[in-house]
Amino acid sequence: MKYYVYKLLDPDSKQPFYIGKGTGSRAWTHNQFKDGNNNPYKDRYIRKLHRQNKEPIVDIVKYFDDEVSAYDYEELLTESIGLDNLTNLVAGSRPPSRKGWTPSKETLAKRSRGLKGIPRTEEWRQNLSLTKLGKNNPMYGKKIPCSDERRIAVLQGKNRPNYDLYKTAIVLMDSGKSADNVSKELGIGRNVCFQLKNRTHGIFQAFPEFKQLMSTEIF
Repeated sequence: MKYYVYKLLDPDSKQPFYIGKGTGSRAWTHNQFKDGNNNPYKDRYIRKLHRQNKEPIVDIVKYFDDEVSAYDYEELLTESIGLDNLTNLVAGSRPPSRKGWTPSKETLAKRSRGLKGIPRTEEWRQNLSLTKLGKNNPMYGKKIPCSDERRIAVLQGKNRPNYDLYKTAIVLMDSGKSADNVSKELGIGRNVCFQLKNRTHGIFQAFPEFKQLMSTEIF
């Protein structure tokens, strides 16, 4: 089975608005809203394109023989563009069950081959630099958040619509329901539920009072 990392591009600006990992036809399921990851920001972006009789462009960036290398590259690519510049909910979609897992020597060797590629000669570095100039740079024409205030403002914008929904999710999980069941019941992404359960979701940074509410409020 071949794994790949892909971008969804705006058809006008050709800038990425979503980074994903998949196999088969996964990259094309977003256009029919059948990807199953319950991402309202990405879906809203695509619906806006549909209203203009447009569709996102699918750009397959790189193929991999093993899933771990694909996850690594997905996270690397997302971080290089910046989560605040994408509609992704998190930097990577690696399942939480992989936390604490130690890859074998064979897996590490495959990952190294997939990520390192050709030797990093001076000529290679210069050529890479040239390919990222001007409009070829993924950040071309985008404003880079330059302060904590801007970063928090972006987080607040993303999380405000889900404030009450996420509170409900935490209450259900704190009462004994599993993150998987809450994810299905409320239509929230599985990764999001785990982050809410562990108090690591961006909503805790966006709204400091949220954490206090969850520890003191009686429902």
